[in-house]
Amino acid sequence: MKLFNYVCLTFLVAFSVHYWIISYITSRNPHNTRGKLYLSTFVASIMGLLEVMIYDLYRDTFSLFYYLGLGILIYAMLFMYNNQSGVDDDDYLKQMMENQSRDILLAERIIKNTDNQPVVTLATNIINRRKRDMDAMSKMLIDKDREYKAPITGKKLFNYGK
Repeated sequence: MKLFNYVCLTFLVAFSVHYWIISYITSRNPHNTRGKLYLSTFVASIMGLLEVMIYDLYRDTFSLFYYLGLGILIYAMLFMYNNQSGVDDDDYLKQMMENQSRDILLAERIIKNTDNQPVVTLATNIINRRKRDMDAMSKMLIDKDREYKAPITGKKLFNYGK
């Protein structure tokens, strides 16, 4: 098999595992967001780079263009993620909701597997706070396109930065 095929297969598998499979395992509320796209592409690029290294060691060669291409992709994804390029309020809320969902899932697993009362109390408090936060974020996502007007003046209310 040619190096290009190895890299493409590795990239697709790593991307799929990071973007979909891990999200569905670790969260009850997975969302498609740009932040997750950037991180998944970053991880898949690293895996592709490792595949090129293994191939080069086995064949005793040096694939400069693969290193450059994947290196640029890795840098670009880090830059895009750190600057949150193209991420709007909806993406932020969805990313936060997925993170809150992970916290809830972990806290529920801790409660099932421990007898330590202070840890159970802490986990229960985390669950309650995260659910309250997720309810607020869900409401913000639903209400973002609605226009609320004051009854007397007719002026817009709850503008959320529009």
